[in-house]
Amino acid sequence: MHTPEAFDLHPQPMWIYDLETLRFLAVNDAAAAYYGYSRADFLDLTTRDLGPAAAPRAQAETARPAATRQQDAQTPPLHLISQPLTFQGRSAEMVLALDVGGQERAAMLADFREILLKIAGQSAGGPGERNQAGLQPGLLEAGIAHLNDIVLIAEAGPLDDPGLRIAFVNDAFERLTGYRRVDVLGKSPRFLQGTLTDPAELERIRQALGQWRPLRSELVTYAKSGEAVWIEFDIAPVAGAAGRYTHWVAAGRDITERRQAQQALHKSEQRFKNVARTTTDTIWDWDLVSDRIWWNEGMQSVFGYTSADLPADSLAWARRIHPDDHERVVRDIHQAIDSGKESWSAEYRFQHRDGRYAYVLDRGSVIRDHSGRAIRMIGGMANLTTRKEAELELARLNRALHVRSACNEALIRATDESELLHAICRIAVDVGGYRMAWVGFAQEDAAQSVRPMAHAGDGAGYLHGIQLSWSADKATGRGPVGRALRSGEVVIIEDLTRDPGFQPWLDAALRHGYRSLVVLPLHDAQRTYGIFALFAPEVAHIGADEMRLLQELTGDLAFGIAMLRSRREQDRIQAAVIKIAAGVSAGTGTAFFEELVINMADALGAAAGFIACFQPGTLHSACTKVAVVAGRLIPNFEYKLAGTPCEALTDAVNHVIPCRLDEHYPDAPSIGLLDAQAYVGHRLDDSAGQPIGQLFVLFSHPLQDTAFIASTLQIFATRVASELERQSADAHIRQQASLLDKAQDAIMVRSLDGLVRYWNKGAERLYGWTRDEVIGRSIEPLLYDDPAVFRENTRKVADQGEWSGEIAQRKKGGDALIVEAHWTLLRDENQLPDAILAINTNITERKAAEHKIQHLAFYDHLTGLPNRQLLRDRLQHALAVEAGRKTVGALLFIDVDNFKTLNDTLGHAIGDLLLQQIAQRLQRCLRQGDTLARLGGDEFVIVLENLAATPHQAMALATQVGETILAGFKSPFQLAGYAHHCTSSIGISLLNDHPASLDELLQRADLAMYQAKAHGRNTLRFFDPAMQALVAARAELEADLRDALQRQAFELHYQAQVDSLGRICGAEVLLRWQHPARGWMPPVSFIPLAEETGLILPLGLWVLETACAQLAAWAALPYMADLGVAVNVSARQFRQPDFVAQVLQVLDRSGADPRRLKLELTESLLVDNMDETIVKMSALKARGIGFALDDFGTGYSSLAYLKRLPLDEIKIDQSFVRDVLTDPNDASITRSIIALGQSLNLAVVAEGVETDAQYAFLAEHHCHTYQGYLFSKPQPAAIFEAWVLKQRC
Repeated sequence: MHTPEAFDLHPQPMWIYDLETLRFLAVNDAAAAYYGYSRADFLDLTTRDLGPAAAPRAQAETARPAATRQQDAQTPPLHLISQPLTFQGRSAEMVLALDVGGQERAAMLADFREILLKIAGQSAGGPGERNQAGLQPGLLEAGIAHLNDIVLIAEAGPLDDPGLRIAFVNDAFERLTGYRRVDVLGKSPRFLQGTLTDPAELERIRQALGQWRPLRSELVTYAKSGEAVWIEFDIAPVAGAAGRYTHWVAAGRDITERRQAQQALHKSEQRFKNVARTTTDTIWDWDLVSDRIWWNEGMQSVFGYTSADLPADSLAWARRIHPDDHERVVRDIHQAIDSGKESWSAEYRFQHRDGRYAYVLDRGSVIRDHSGRAIRMIGGMANLTTRKEAELELARLNRALHVRSACNEALIRATDESELLHAICRIAVDVGGYRMAWVGFAQEDAAQSVRPMAHAGDGAGYLHGIQLSWSADKATGRGPVGRALRSGEVVIIEDLTRDPGFQPWLDAALRHGYRSLVVLPLHDAQRTYGIFALFAPEVAHIGADEMRLLQELTGDLAFGIAMLRSRREQDRIQAAVIKIAAGVSAGTGTAFFEELVINMADALGAAAGFIACFQPGTLHSACTKVAVVAGRLIPNFEYKLAGTPCEALTDAVNHVIPCRLDEHYPDAPSIGLLDAQAYVGHRLDDSAGQPIGQLFVLFSHPLQDTAFIASTLQIFATRVASELERQSADAHIRQQASLLDKAQDAIMVRSLDGLVRYWNKGAERLYGWTRDEVIGRSIEPLLYDDPAVFRENTRKVADQGEWSGEIAQRKKGGDALIVEAHWTLLRDENQLPDAILAINTNITERKAAEHKIQHLAFYDHLTGLPNRQLLRDRLQHALAVEAGRKTVGALLFIDVDNFKTLNDTLGHAIGDLLLQQIAQRLQRCLRQGDTLARLGGDEFVIVLENLAATPHQAMALATQVGETILAGFKSPFQLAGYAHHCTSSIGISLLNDHPASLDELLQRADLAMYQAKAHGRNTLRFFDPAMQALVAARAELEADLRDALQRQAFELHYQAQVDSLGRICGAEVLLRWQHPARGWMPPVSFIPLAEETGLILPLGLWVLETACAQLAAWAALPYMADLGVAVNVSARQFRQPDFVAQVLQVLDRSGADPRRLKLELTESLLVDNMDETIVKMSALKARGIGFALDDFGTGYSSLAYLKRLPLDEIKIDQSFVRDVLTDPNDASITRSIIALGQSLNLAVVAEGVETDAQYAFLAEHHCHTYQGYLFSKPQPAAIFEAWVLKQRC
């Protein structure tokens, strides 16, 4: 028997099955499509095979009819209607599967009845079957009567009065309305209407009935009790056998609760939107079915979007997510929707309407329908930009603090300016995270150029390829560097691409990865002389606190430069001043002037020096008395003062031109000839204040500190003027003996017994005694406090005929004098000794000047203590004494703790006061004869001579002195009303216990002092030879390491990793260094030093580049192509801001497959900033790079980070594997690590496997990857390739 076409083509699933065997007898296409079987396969199944109707076999949407597809990929529940019948001579049942989601139920029921009747008619072949067919309508009516949905059948008739008449209602109708079936049959359905029944909806129903159209309607009806009930009706016309419509069938269901819920939801939504309009957050409502998004006013007030350009759907919203966050955010929100979660949240960057990005916290709740399908999301977006920027500002501030701290340490240790500048630049790059840092100094050349003095980071090519000036007239001077030098103010460019003034250098900067720039000016007391420039790889916002720290750093750097220059200048001048002091303290005549000018020019760093005397009767021309150029005497010459810098000395006592001398005096030929850049001159006046000449120097470079040069030149000028005056006076006396009275010098004649015979005006002026007061009196009690010296010199005159020298005398009022005396024996006519002619020149001021120079040369100007030069003399003397007496002394090196902090907070004046008081306290701690000296800054040295006969005794006595000094610091220092507490650190080196030079002794004590600081300060330490050896060895190894890195003298070896079957599955890259003297060096002997000095960064980059290049080469070899390599990465290398970019660039350049590269990290990396570590690892892992945790269990082991980190593998450290068979603890740890790796789905590799027993233990506990000498030692690449080929052939 065939099923009718209406059965086969019905849109809802239908089937007929045997009631006895439950086997399917017929199915339609809709059932086959719904359950995923063909119609032929269906007939081989039973209803038991099919299972519940709500659980079809095919779950994919493509296997269902369009009417059943749903967004949530779930099968909609079905409502089954069945009716028994006879089919193919068997007792069977026909089933209709209705979708409860709202199909045209009435029409479907009518169709079901018609199909049933047709099949029943086909089956009614005999009387029994016809009898059975007669029963079908009754059975169908019985089935409909028991449905849960209301079924109402009305006869077709006039729509107006009397209207339709009810022909049938089922039990559900009676239960819902309260009316009995007998009460309603034959009546019009209008009795169900009431006051809340919508007239418009009734009119819509009337129109559909008049056109014989099926329809669906939601209508308020009234039960018999008067209760209003919402019913959803599906109404359809039913045609008879002749094709004429005879009835209307209405199937309905109670939707009162649903409508009440909808009304409540509508009110709730209105309240929600009212609240959303008043909140400051951005509220959204996303209809998942239509993919439309509603936003509150926050989208406009916070992000600037107008109603016309709001993100209307999910694609528009996603386009405004920052590219770096897009994939994560979109993935997570769809995962929340699809996985059944109730909520979702994410932090990401969302784009303002003007293109800027804001940090937001976005949270939403997923709303689902009764079937669990997500239909809607409601959430809010909070602006986190202020908090995020504060976090970033704090990170930058901490970074700036670290930079300043490291720079201060470099400043303390610096001894050379160039070394300091390079160190500061390296710190800015390594610690501060800047891409490049450089220091430049303004030049006083014609181009007013800026010369780079030091740099670090990626910058050599950039600096060599650009031109910079500080002139506002040049394009190269109108950039940030020129502006900072001219204004003395900080220049910040947060985005180089947006600064028009940076355009000349923009292309070069972008090629080097620069995006922002800070230019900090370097000042001294007079001017801005340089800049400190910092390039960052990202667009940056510099906050006020960070800027303050950078400015303080620049101030510290400028102070350090000034101190180094001052120390260098003082050392140079001090050495020269010693020579000058010796030169000015003795000698007269031309040789004196020549020696003075040569030494003076050397001391001041001058290119030329001159002494000149004015021509007689004029101040407009002069003639040189001594001329020195480049350390050599040149012939004297005459010159006109007009048009030269010397012209100013006719009116002024001194004159200084610090720079651009040739521009000031373009017509002075000697200036151009000597290429002089600066000039300092001092007028020479006689004792009466009258100009007699000039002393001046020329410099080939611009001057920075002119005050010291001018004051020093004044001292020399006083001595030169005095000598010129004396020589002039002597000549005058010799040439005009008759005019002795007019001489400036004191001229007198005394008898051999000392009685005064002649006393000129000069003697009156010098001594205060008039001629009348002294003639005939003995000169001895008038002028001499020590007659013995006078008598001895008088004896020399009598014996030798003359005497010259310096002698102390006194004035009438008792003031002391020092005169330069020239005494000559006078004879009478018989050539017998008669008297003595004395010419005495007052050299008191000259001697005071000499004493001042001597004091400058050997004593500290602040404390009055011996300086470094005098200390060396005293120390040399002490060594000689100790050696002669065979005793042992001690050298104490004292450094004030935290002195720089005091200077920075209270000022240098308070710091100087503290140093003076410290000097006084230290003096009280010493014995008579001990030496206390100040080396400079806050450093003092004490020399204890002749302490004891043995080193042991000397150490005990030196310890007592040191402890006395430390105790002396306990009471506070009173500094201008401020009580200051401070401590000191002391280093001690014994004298004469081991042979050593002066410098070595100072260096030993200095090393011991730093050991004291390293042990907490406020303590003392003795020098240990191991200190010096350790420092020397470290310095030597560092130099060798730098040289090896320059020459790329390293080599990579590869150690195989094998699986449990002995198959090679990878290799670890191991660094080797063949030292020219020490041979092959293991990494443990030099990697810690590389970490400490920062050399690990270029070294680690070289290892990564070399390993990736090798990986790319192996990809071309069939027997090597499947192997991956593991490369160790140091914590310092990983923490570089551009580490991810470095790795990806290396991979791109080498062409290596990222999936074959594994980076091994140590646990020390995981202590700080776990979130940043995860971000970097995730970025690299997205490219296919793997990660292994090396030496697991030896450091900061934590299950928390193991769970969070995107690791692929953990490695058991060889220290556990080595004793796994003998140490129960190591065995237990090893088993735990293996079990932990398996539980976290991480591969486990055992390192250092050297014996079969170790291998067996590991295999027994399910460790399946091994590395160690049992399988392969580390080998160079070529040997490793050959070994792999042999293993695999």
